Amino acid sequence: MATQTLVLPETLTSNGNAFDLSGETFGELRDANGLLGSAGALRERFAEDGYLLLRNYLDTEKVLAARRELIGRLDDIGLIDGTKPFMDAVFSGDTSGISATDRQQFARDLRSGPAVKEVCFTGRVMEFFAQFFGDEVLHLDYIWVRNVRRGAATGCHFDWVYMGRGTRNLMTAWIPQGDVPLSDGPLAILHGSHKWHELQQTYGAIDVDRDKDKNPYGGGWLTKNPIQPQERYGGKWLTTEFAPGDLLVFGMFTLHCAIDNESPQNRIRLSTDTRYQLASEPADERWIGDDPFGHGMM
Repeated sequence: MATQTLVLPETLTSNGNAFDLSGETFGELRDANGLLGSAGALRERFAEDGYLLLRNYLDTEKVLAARRELIGRLDDIGLIDGTKPFMDAVFSGDTSGISATDRQQFARDLRSGPAVKEVCFTGRVMEFFAQFFGDEVLHLDYIWVRNVRRGAATGCHFDWVYMGRGTRNLMTAWIPQGDVPLSDGPLAILHGSHKWHELQQTYGAIDVDRDKDKNPYGGGWLTKNPIQPQERYGGKWLTTEFAPGDLLVFGMFTLHCAIDNESPQNRIRLSTDTRYQLASEPADERWIGDDPFGHGMM
């Protein structure tokens, strides 16, 4: 598969904080498609990079069906501009439907649609993790659906602080539910951060539920500023433009964030993240079951 050539704009930001886009500190995620079929080679690359990017790996039609399902549910509460192409997911600017909605129930509706579940819990994604782990795979049942409007982004964090009550050999699958160009706020990964043991033993030791009253970080994010961990520990921020069918996999201690959604068309960025592990290892009880409890369990 041909290597992508990422064309960078003059600036990219996360929560309003500019990345250093020089070649030493910012670059593009490399794909691992050539390693498929060799679990050993995939594990070796993962140990080196802290992530694996598979281009056009998932069933594109199933991903687009999940996108259509998600947009439909956003449209039901008035968030989609009906004058624009439906599949573009252009924000209407009208949030009045949100205030009249049971947000907890709406979040359940977003993550429980059959098309979304099919993408996240069946087929190619499960085949990948079965190959990677080499044994029976368990997925956590909770699907994190991200519908990110213009001006929003996720701060720098480890996933472990949110789901660290089971095996440490837990992996995240970040799935773009449609095209995500640079302008729409894709994920960025800080290369090498999965090897920062000092950060794992400090920030990485918190539990956002157990430690909510004494958490020095004030929540689950390490920082909103992607330059801060880079200045202290090094590393290179990596991102790319994503297409439906792409799959990005990373570990619990790979520091990542989102780039600000600055879509000139006012598109909502849609993605999901889900977790996978060996079925034989302990799982975080907050995220399994027909209706996972989620955060708030001490």
